[in-house]
Amino acid sequence: MERVVPDLIGAATARLSVPEGQYAILSPEAEDAQDSVPGTGEVAATGLFAAGTDGALVITGTDHGDIGIRVELWSGAPAADDTAWEDVVEDSYTATGTAHVHNVEGRPAGLPDLAWSGPGTYRMRVSVRGRDLGADDGGSGPVPVEEHLIQVWPAPEAPPHARKLSDELGETWRREAADG
Repeated sequence: MERVVPDLIGAATARLSVPEGQYAILSPEAEDAQDSVPGTGEVAATGLFAAGTDGALVITGTDHGDIGIRVELWSGAPAADDTAWEDVVEDSYTATGTAHVHNVEGRPAGLPDLAWSGPGTYRMRVSVRGRDLGADDGGSGPVPVEEHLIQVWPAPEAPPHARKLSDELGETWRREAADG
């Protein structure tokens, strides 16, 4: 049986200001949009991100500064390149409307709608590198040292899956969650 290769529907790159070491993916038109974003306790299990209905939260190493972020919209699950990234985590996101990347101050990143196929359930794969450097650098240089890739495709709901966990920041979050 031949494997069907998914299509890349769209992609965009931006520089995102991340005050407070995190950013959100949310549906701005949803009632209580900010309340739909998971808390840091839910993120601690993977040390990177958690998603749910109309909200996701991603933890950055850069506490106050800029990160590089790329969004890719796919027709199906893209091949994973775990070698180029330090942490890679997948989770399901259910969109009742649109889904946009925002910093925690509510400013949109200017990236495309992640719920590109309309309301429904999507799989999100967040891959990061440079979070430990971002924690040291502060994200104030001319080129961000921390990079994030968000790949999104329509898919049935499934539990979170950590494909790769290797950076020190994520390990600290996971250890603190385990210690309670």
